[in-house]
Amino acid sequence: MKGNLKLLDCTLRDGGFVNDWRFGNLTIRSLVSRLDNAGIDIIECGFLDSRAIYDKNRSMYPDIPSVALTLAETLPKRAMLVAMIDYGTFNEELLIPKEESVLDGVRLIFKKENVDEAMRYGEKIKSFGYKLFLNPVALTSYRDAELLQLIEKINAIRPYGMSIVDTYGLMFNNDIEKYIYLCDSNLDPEIGLGYHTHNNLQMGNAHCISFIEKNLRRPTVADVSILGMGKNAGNACTELICSYVQKTGLKNIDLNQIFECAYTDIEKFSSRQKWGYGLNTLLSALHDCSPNWISFLKDKNTLSVEGIRTILSSLPFEKREVSYFSKELAERKYLEYMDRHVDDRAAVNALANLLAGRNILLLCPGQTLMTHRRVIDTYIEENRPLIITVSFVTDMFGESCAFISNPNRYSQMLGIYPDLKEKPPVFITSNIVANDYLAPELVFNYKTLYEHVKGDNSTVLLIALLKKLNAGRITIAGMDGFDETHAENSFFDENMLFGSNVNINDVIIDQLRGVMDDGAVSLSWLTPSIIKDAAFKERS
Repeated sequence: MKGNLKLLDCTLRDGGFVNDWRFGNLTIRSLVSRLDNAGIDIIECGFLDSRAIYDKNRSMYPDIPSVALTLAETLPKRAMLVAMIDYGTFNEELLIPKEESVLDGVRLIFKKENVDEAMRYGEKIKSFGYKLFLNPVALTSYRDAELLQLIEKINAIRPYGMSIVDTYGLMFNNDIEKYIYLCDSNLDPEIGLGYHTHNNLQMGNAHCISFIEKNLRRPTVADVSILGMGKNAGNACTELICSYVQKTGLKNIDLNQIFECAYTDIEKFSSRQKWGYGLNTLLSALHDCSPNWISFLKDKNTLSVEGIRTILSSLPFEKREVSYFSKELAERKYLEYMDRHVDDRAAVNALANLLAGRNILLLCPGQTLMTHRRVIDTYIEENRPLIITVSFVTDMFGESCAFISNPNRYSQMLGIYPDLKEKPPVFITSNIVANDYLAPELVFNYKTLYEHVKGDNSTVLLIALLKKLNAGRITIAGMDGFDETHAENSFFDENMLFGSNVNINDVIIDQLRGVMDDGAVSLSWLTPSIIKDAAFKERS
C-alpha cells in the first residue's frame, strides 16, 4: 500500500472557485514549488478552458502552452503536473502532444448526461500521450447499475485513474464503503482509484483517511487542498492529511513546506472569501442537491428551514444536480409550497370594515421608528389612524394591528407576543403555519398577493392588499431601506436581522413601483427612507 498511495493537491484548481482563480502569479509559483519540495505526488495547476483569456495571475489557462508560461522556472521536479478540463469547455483542437507540453496528465470531469461524449474526448486526450484521469461529477447521482455501466466504459478506455467524486459531500461511512467496494471490485486492477471529497458534513478529512486506510492493492489517489480551500464546503485539508500520512509512516512529507503554503500562500484568502462548512452546505449534502437550490430558497427570506427542506425533498432525483438547476423550476416549487390556499373572502370583508373611513399608518421595523419617535407620536395623536405594524408586534404605539407574511418573522414574534401587555390582533398570510400562542384573527391568501406584487416584501404585500380594498390615505414610517454595509443598522431591534440584505433595496423598489404604477394608491412617508427616495425619483 505504501507505494500505491499518491496525494494530489488541487488547491489551484478547486480553490479557484473561491477567488475566481486569482491567486496571483507569485502565489501560483510558490505553491507549485513548495508542494513539489514537500513530497506531494501530483499537483493540479488549474483548469484548461479555451474560453478564458490568458492572465499570469490566474490558474485558468486558455491553452496548454499557457501553463509553462505561468509556471516558468518553478515547474515541479518530482511531482506529476496535471490540469483539469470540464468537458465541453476546452476545444479539442487545442490539444497538443505531451512531448510539447509541461503537463504529465489531464483530469477530465464530466456530468452524467455527457458520459459517452466524455469517453470519446478522454480517448482523444490519452492519444496525445497524457495520463488520463476520469472524474465523474456527483458519483452519488448514479444508481448502482448506472455506476457499473460507467465502470465498463472506463475499463474499455483504460485511463490512468478514475475518482469517486463526492461533489455535494453527502457521504456517510456506509456510502463511502459502498462506492469503494463497487469501484474496486469492478475497475480494471491496473487503473488507479481516486477519492475527491467535499466537507459538507464535516467528514471530508475522516473519509479521506478512511479511503487511504482501505489499503487497496491498486494505485490510489487522495485529493486534498491547502486549508481545505475549495468550492462551497471545501475539501480534505492537505496539511491534515499530510500530517496523518507522515505520522503513520505511509509517506515522507516535509510538513514545514506544507505549513508555509498554508500560512504564506493561502491563509490570506480566507479573510477575503469564505469557504468551508456551513448550514447551506449541510442542507446541500442532506438533500443530495446543488447548493444553488439552497441559495435561491434562502434568499427569499420567507421560508423556514422546514419549508426549505420540504421543497428540496419534493425535487425529482434527476433534477437536483448543478446542471439541472433553473430559477424557473425553483420559483415554481417555491410557489407550490407557498400556495396553501384559503378562502379569504370573509377576512377581506372584515379588514374592509376595519378600514372604513380611516387613515392608515404602516409601521415598518426600521431604525427611524426610534430616531423619529416624536414625529410618529405627534402624527398618531393628531390623526388617530388605524395602525398596522409590519413583520413585528408591539404595544409601544398604543392600539394597533400586526401584519405578518414571513414565516421566520412569525416565529420570532412567538417569543415576543406573550410579554406584551396589550396584545394586538394579528393578520397573517396563508403561507404561515399558525401557532396557538399567536393565533391569527385574519388569514389572507398569500399566492394572490405574491402574484400581484411579483415579489414577497411584507410591506408591499400589505400595500397591495390595502389597494385591493380601495384604502384611503396610507402613511408609512420605518420603511428605511437596508444598510448593506452595516446590516445591524437596518432595524430598530437588531434581533430582527437575518438572511441576506445584498441588493434587497433594488428588489423592494421594483416591487413597490409595480404596485404604485396605476396611481390607484396614495402613499406618504413620515420618516426618511432610501426606498421612498428611489421609488418616487422618476415620478417627481
